[in-house]
Amino acid sequence: MEPEFDIAALFASLGFLELFILILTAFFASVVSGISGYGGGMTLGLLVSPFVPVKLLVPLMSVFVLFSNFSRMYYYRKSIFWKKGIYFAIISTPFLIAGTNFYASVSPKTLYFCLGFGLAFIVILRRVFKKINLNIGWFGLGVMAVFYGTISGVILGPGSVLITALAANGLVGAQIIATDSFVTLINVIFRLISFWNLGLLNLDALYVGSMIGIVSIFGSYTAKKIADKLGVKMHTIIIEICIIVGGGAMIFRAFTY
Repeated sequence: MEPEFDIAALFASLGFLELFILILTAFFASVVSGISGYGGGMTLGLLVSPFVPVKLLVPLMSVFVLFSNFSRMYYYRKSIFWKKGIYFAIISTPFLIAGTNFYASVSPKTLYFCLGFGLAFIVILRRVFKKINLNIGWFGLGVMAVFYGTISGVILGPGSVLITALAANGLVGAQIIATDSFVTLINVIFRLISFWNLGLLNLDALYVGSMIGIVSIFGSYTAKKIADKLGVKMHTIIIEICIIVGGGAMIFRAFTY
């Protein structure tokens, strides 16, 4: 199945101001995701959604996410919790492939709605777990990996589930951002391969996504400098706020889809 139109030609038709706004938003989106651990693809996706059919939206944003997470993983490489990251990536990947196939034929509206409310609840649940010194453990992390893998092939902003799982498993601050970047990078590579095989990704989409993604490298560097000065407590608060905001955005998308 080939995409219905030439994505590169579509973006080439935009004026200078629109292109400038797109680049600026790409930079802002990468800063947001660099500090909070997620949200870059979702923020930029909301901007380009009026110009791109929904079937091409997640594949295009996946290219952007590839660049932003590669650069972020490099900047945070010393804080990666490799054992948990590899464990999560291995479990989530098969379900990711299933999710992309689901995405190719089914509307994600219901998933947006359920996930939006679910994310807000997860923040509260994580607070309770932290207060009673309880975390989800390795089994719980595996269950979250299955859920994350499935939805990451279907919707924008699945990273909110990943960072919630890592936080509830005991990781904090830079550990969350670093491990999230590693898992997401592995995830998005398989996601792009799957979308390509499904005919939802072509060379034009790779070109446009790469141009936007290059901007994200500078955003990730800026985010690392900001995050280093926040401290663990403030960093965790920002992450939780971003989860709630992301959940609200998903609910909004469900009602306006």
